[in-house]
Amino acid sequence: MGLFVVYNGSKYVCDLKQGIALSNDQAGESASTKVRIVHLADHTGKLQVIFPYDSMLDMAALSRLTKRRFDPVANYNIDGDPLVKPSTCPTLIDSELLNSEFIELRSHSQQNYKTIPLEEFKARFQGPLARYESLAIPVKSIPKAAESIDGDVDQLFQALGKFQAVRLKQRIEETLEIPPLPASSHRIIQLCGNDHAGTDDLCDVINLDPSLSAQVISWASSPYYGVKGEIESVEDAIIRVLGFDMVMNLALGLSMGNAFQLPQDGPRHYEDFWYSAVSHAVLMEALVRKMPSGQRPRLGHAYLAGLLHNFGYLTISVVLPPHFAILSRYIEANAHLPADVIEMQTLRFTKEQLGAWLLKHWGLPESIYTGIRYSRTADYRGAHDGIANLLYLAHQLFNGDDLNATLLEKVNIAHDDALACYKKVMSSSKELMTMVDLISGQK
Repeated sequence: MGLFVVYNGSKYVCDLKQGIALSNDQAGESASTKVRIVHLADHTGKLQVIFPYDSMLDMAALSRLTKRRFDPVANYNIDGDPLVKPSTCPTLIDSELLNSEFIELRSHSQQNYKTIPLEEFKARFQGPLARYESLAIPVKSIPKAAESIDGDVDQLFQALGKFQAVRLKQRIEETLEIPPLPASSHRIIQLCGNDHAGTDDLCDVINLDPSLSAQVISWASSPYYGVKGEIESVEDAIIRVLGFDMVMNLALGLSMGNAFQLPQDGPRHYEDFWYSAVSHAVLMEALVRKMPSGQRPRLGHAYLAGLLHNFGYLTISVVLPPHFAILSRYIEANAHLPADVIEMQTLRFTKEQLGAWLLKHWGLPESIYTGIRYSRTADYRGAHDGIANLLYLAHQLFNGDDLNATLLEKVNIAHDDALACYKKVMSSSKELMTMVDLISGQK
């Protein structure tokens, strides 16, 4: 059993199970530091970097020190790269390690960590190809996101500076450089606010967009739902398969998804962006159904929140392309850290903050953008915390983390039921990819 640190609800500095050690200041009595090894390369050669596991590799510092632009060799390596002898590969080591008495090191991700004295570590890494430099940022020094959604706008503006903030405000509010919200989305949002809207009204709105209509029908016809017989209309999809609330929010998500294209210069592992969106959506649906009926959030809202949970990622790529390119390199080099930690260091705000702001501006229901905003906050209590809590639980399931017992109790879902929901989603990957193709346009 080990110690851990919680940042914004995410456990990222923990015991040996996750392979992350505490620094001297954090551990108190401990004088050992666990290290992470990352391999990088450019057109002229490779570089090995060794730094504390509870720190973030500073790619800008690397560029300043080497006068070169490196990219990680592995596109998303959570466990870290194997150790290469410094006699065969240039190695940069974070100088903070010199303040430790012992170093926890392993040669390969399949091996256990071995604790060695600092002097032995230094003896291993000596010679002309190895040197010590300041190249990592302790996680404890990285700022945190605003505690409340009410403080997001100020934090966004402060992060980007006065001039950039004005430009960002214009881009968002006047849609100067991002795709405008599709007309079908506007109509569906208006329908969301109409308590008297019925199936005929929803069918009329969706049928105005033939492409959207076809997507909804195909979605309901997916093998994932296992409906017998052909789904011939949007009305069929509503009555026989998904229900009014689900179809309304699904159509909204599909329509919004059509407005954004995946960026070309993002982290290489984000090729599965829409698969993550769809799998989160269906997992949210399953989790809601496991809750007591009187405690459930609206099923359609939970589904849409899952589908749009990472929408801020697309927003950053479209609104702030230079920042996004930098963020992508940092995410790949620091796969051992939660994305929100890296976002706060590189952008000074998180994708959840920006995504929620955009969705709020576009007029989506408060429960959806609030749930997304607090989806990384384990102990969030407030308006619409049901969706936020379920999203946090979904993140834990997909990350393979130990499920938060307090959170399970709050949403009133048994541990085994939550795992069963996740296993069902994972066993349906082929069916889910068919649904992904509807969004990505692959036929």
